[in-house]
Amino acid sequence: MNASKKIIIVIDAGHGGHDPGAIGIKGLQEKKINIEIALRLKKLLNHDSMFYTILTRNNDSYISLRTRKEFLKKNHVNLLISIHADSSRKQYVSGASVWIISKTRINREIDNYLKKKTTILFSEQIEHILNENKNDVFLKKTILDLQFNNFQKIELDLSKKILEQLKKNTKLNKKYPNYASLGILSVINTPSILIETGFITNFSEQKKLRTADYQNKIANSIYLALKHYFNNSF
Repeated sequence: MNASKKIIIVIDAGHGGHDPGAIGIKGLQEKKINIEIALRLKKLLNHDSMFYTILTRNNDSYISLRTRKEFLKKNHVNLLISIHADSSRKQYVSGASVWIISKTRINREIDNYLKKKTTILFSEQIEHILNENKNDVFLKKTILDLQFNNFQKIELDLSKKILEQLKKNTKLNKKYPNYASLGILSVINTPSILIETGFITNFSEQKKLRTADYQNKIANSIYLALKHYFNNSF
């Protein structure tokens, strides 16, 4: 596949550096689980000619949420996958979940863009329409709403496939995609999904999450879901 035709996926390993994320049993830091799974997922995707991957961080460095979002705003990519591990005060809680942006949050982000509070790079077609109608706020909002509806369908369909694959290797905390007002998911030019790979505050789950075998299973589940989804989308 021609490099320019590849599906560009940004893999975001949550937290890093002085931000450890959630702290689990025996001091396990979420950031370490996130980067291990992200690196394993990148390796799988890079061995597939369909994909081109970019990591928001490839080591234990701190990248602010603002910097991560600015990168997405200034680049046109096909998908963001953000990798996290969950935590709870109740140690019995366990299982993976998948999250996408709420309509309320994305509407707020669209309004901010229309009020010229932020600069964003869109796909060629969207960019052309927005530039041709710079003063028609109603039309611009309509176009962005339509784009969001399309993105949300992508996110929902892909989230279901990810959950189907994860279910083969781990317990699910939530069987269906969930909506949230999370900053990393709120860039309006990129379909975005956040995956909570398990609870590091659950003894048996954190024990598995820190092993290479289990990290590979999680990464492979995500890869297979992406492969199946995009194979059937073109």
